[in-house]
Amino acid sequence: MFWKRKPKPPPPPADPELAAAQAALAQQREKVAALELDLFNSRLELAQFNAELERRLGALQQRLEALEVELAEARRVSARRTLWGERAASPDLPDDAVAQHNSAWGRGAQTPPAAPPPPTEPDPQQEAELKQLYRTLAKRFHPDLAANAADREGRAARMAEVNAAYAAQDLAQLRRLAQAPDYAAAGPATPKTRTELLAELRAETGRLAALAASLEAELNHLAGTPAVQLKLEALFARRAGRDLIAEMAADLATEVRRAEAELAALR
Repeated sequence: MFWKRKPKPPPPPADPELAAAQAALAQQREKVAALELDLFNSRLELAQFNAELERRLGALQQRLEALEVELAEARRVSARRTLWGERAASPDLPDDAVAQHNSAWGRGAQTPPAAPPPPTEPDPQQEAELKQLYRTLAKRFHPDLAANAADREGRAARMAEVNAAYAAQDLAQLRRLAQAPDYAAAGPATPKTRTELLAELRAETGRLAALAASLEAELNHLAGTPAVQLKLEALFARRAGRDLIAEMAADLATEVRRAEAELAALR
């Protein structure tokens, strides 16, 4: 009779302490890469939301600001007429303090940059692959994960390509970058003793833990900014079947009509 043999457990690592230090470092690298992705996504989504605000509200906001400038002048002229009557247009009469300040310090209208078109959203499977590739590439190429200055310099250019491809949602380019060889710092590796290697692993793990804490703090700060709060309000409104930006546009249009009516009355 044959007895089934139980599979043998894998042999323990030759150096458990060294293996634990390497595992801790790998865990911190994974955490930093995930946080870098979260931060990059947050900034990218905020830029896209701001572009949508500019596209949908920019013209109304510019019109309202121009009307407010015209209203200020029309109110000044009306006040001078009230004060001086028919002499209001005389160049011999002094300007009031507000007019003098505006004349000396007023700024001309500035043309805002054109808003980029809204990006096309990938399907869920493509989006998952984009994020997975970004995390993998960040662990390989992100300058913050460099062990030294020479390594950081070599990683920076490659990570810039990764960021550009991810921002453009260019899956094919990210796949090509994933096939690229790792950056190797120049110079032969110097053999290290076990003590030196342990100290190096622990120091790098501590550095990455501090980096992860700073990234978390930056994410928390970004989440508390007014722009992100407005973006969240728009998201919750959309889930409730409302279009917050359309409501804001309607409010601006009402303000524009009110300003136009007042300007017409003053003239």
